[in-house]
Amino acid sequence: MIEMSAVVAAHHLVRFPDWPTGPYSDGDVVLSGRMSREDVGTVLASIAEYNNEGQHEADGPSTLGVLLDKDVIASGGLLVRDTETGVEIEPGCCVGLETWRDWQYLLDGRTPWLGHDPWPEVRFGDGVQFGAGVARLWPDSRDTGGPACEVRIAELPGHLAVVRQDLLGFLELVREWAPYGMGERLADVFDEHFHISAPL
Repeated sequence: MIEMSAVVAAHHLVRFPDWPTGPYSDGDVVLSGRMSREDVGTVLASIAEYNNEGQHEADGPSTLGVLLDKDVIASGGLLVRDTETGVEIEPGCCVGLETWRDWQYLLDGRTPWLGHDPWPEVRFGDGVQFGAGVARLWPDSRDTGGPACEVRIAELPGHLAVVRQDLLGFLELVREWAPYGMGERLADVFDEHFHISAPL
């Protein structure tokens, strides 16, 4: 079974003292309406640091405030996992959450940018090599002889609809829990730049 989740990378965080965060040494934080307050804090810290280019402002409000006046981007994207085989396709380097809708390219037989280091590989089934109407994805283009995730193209809209619902839930938590009274404004900024609430 294929699962898709929106994630933000938090592995680049080292120390963030301005508001409560959870542990962030393990890499990606999955976004949804089921996140803990600390995980929401971790995601806010990651996005703030990424858009501050690694430089903290003088205080927490200033650090978050930068996000209100710029085109916000976030290191992350979609994580695809085959629950039966355990194969995962993680967002590679230089992929952002703001491009998650590009996975719709698969519907037209095109390949979204999935990043590098490693370089994920996408191939479309032709009914000979493997099933027609399937996109097969490998975590690394240098090892396409190993197991892959197989996404049925007909099921992709349903997967992306689940991702969108999770992102809408995340926005609600931002509205509720973002510090310094910035929840509504930050949620609006994230909605705009991460292309969340618009219909698929």
